Amino acid sequence: MMLFGCRRRLWCALSFLGAAAGCRLGSAYLATSTLHFQQEADFRKSKLVAQKNMQIKLLPALTDNYMYLLIDEETKEAAIVDPVQPQKVVDAVKKHGVNLTSVLTTHHHWDHAGGNEKLVKMMSGLKVYGGDSRVGALTQRVSHLSTFQVGSLHVKCLYTPCHTSGHICYYVTKPNSSEPPAIFTGDTLLWLDVASSLRGQQKKCTKL
Repeated sequence: MMLFGCRRRLWCALSFLGAAAGCRLGSAYLATSTLHFQQEADFRKSKLVAQKNMQIKLLPALTDNYMYLLIDEETKEAAIVDPVQPQKVVDAVKKHGVNLTSVLTTHHHWDHAGGNEKLVKMMSGLKVYGGDSRVGALTQRVSHLSTFQVGSLHVKCLYTPCHTSGHICYYVTKPNSSEPPAIFTGDTLLWLDVASSLRGQQKKCTKL
């Protein structure tokens, strides 16, 4: 499975691939064949994780964060995860020639949802998903096990109320595909750890 979290400098964008060779860490494999340990300056560059059915463009944001452009290869429809810097998102969409239709917001904090309102003004017709009424420009409020599509990709919402009380992780699969799924964890998982519990419910989160 490909795991994409946020923050905590270079560690936040490591990809965990169950099918890749690497060092076993619990039930996950550290995919050294995909993203190598590098100096932080190099790691902060934009990167592309490509599979046959989906591509994920890692877009560095602010000083220690990431945005993720999820691309369905079949339809060229795309979603952006936590677009805190909208202009970078627009530039990436144009560069890859995709149709951005959705915003996947993990939680309401400014360094994740702070660009939502500007982005929907720059690109009309976007659906903005989130699990909290505090998410900027929200159009589609989701809950645990809510599902929707990004092109032919299936997205399942996982309610993880640890870092914030409305935090959502997004689990992305391609039906009938043998390729690893992807999960976008926001500030729930940071380098094999559970993020700080601010106003969330840490005990409830760790049970999910």
